[in-house]
Amino acid sequence: MLQITGKVINLFTVEGGKDKDGNDYDERHKVQLLGNVAMPNGDTKMDLMDLTVDDLTVWANLQGKEIAIDVGAFALNKGTIVYFVRKGSKPKLMGVA
Repeated sequence: MLQITGKVINLFTVEGGKDKDGNDYDERHKVQLLGNVAMPNGDTKMDLMDLTVDDLTVWANLQGKEIAIDVGAFALNKGTIVYFVRKGSKPKLMGVA
């Protein structure tokens, strides 16, 4: 199992609509997490990650706080990894038992 840890920076909703092929898609709720990414040379950089979530109300009181969430990942194409919140996974506030 993979887990991502980061600071909840923003919550937003992407409106539904039609894709380029004319197919309808539903609105999606998103959470932006800011976290450290290790670089091959030993340095770290800050990276902002957008994750699609089912319900923003679960995340509303976590804005500005450090959390961990269970995720899955798949390679969309060479060099691109897509992360997604695992079904039923809930954010865990870091530093709280």
